Amino acid sequence: MPARKKIARKASRKASTSKRAAAQKSSAKKAPARRSTPTTSPAAPAPTPSGIGAMSHHFDYTTHDPEAIQRFYTQILGFKNFNRDPNFNYLWIQTGATSSLGFMPPMPDMGEASPAKEPTLYFMVKNVDRAYESLAAKGVMFEGPPADMPWGHRVVRTADPEGRTVMLAEPKKS
Repeated sequence: MPARKKIARKASRKASTSKRAAAQKSSAKKAPARRSTPTTSPAAPAPTPSGIGAMSHHFDYTTHDPEAIQRFYTQILGFKNFNRDPNFNYLWIQTGATSSLGFMPPMPDMGEASPAKEPTLYFMVKNVDRAYESLAAKGVMFEGPPADMPWGHRVVRTADPEGRTVMLAEPKKS
């Protein structure tokens, strides 16, 4: 084969390889990133990231001025998804996909002192009784067993090592 034809073939192969590489690069920019391991069905939701089955994170605060608190969070900060329970003067505000804040006057049933205080860490869990049993087996001390509360949750109360109140709760089953 003449040298000229060999050079032309190499140039043609090189050009078509370059075109393929350019096309792949171009389509890579447009196409979404692919997983390194192929799947045949949609990905399952991520498992709950805790041993207690936590599904959301909620902070509860006491307040002596619920109206001012509601105005601040809903009108000034603009949180649109909120609810005010008139029976307990409780304000619930959704702050994210799985997070929320709660505000209420001090209640004797919640073990709160009169002045506003540090928040209660309030974790909604899949099954409060199961979480209670699991943690008690690990030596966690609770104020008592899970109990149904008038606001519609089944709760159990403990404290973290620095004394912050930690509540585990689930909506009561009807």
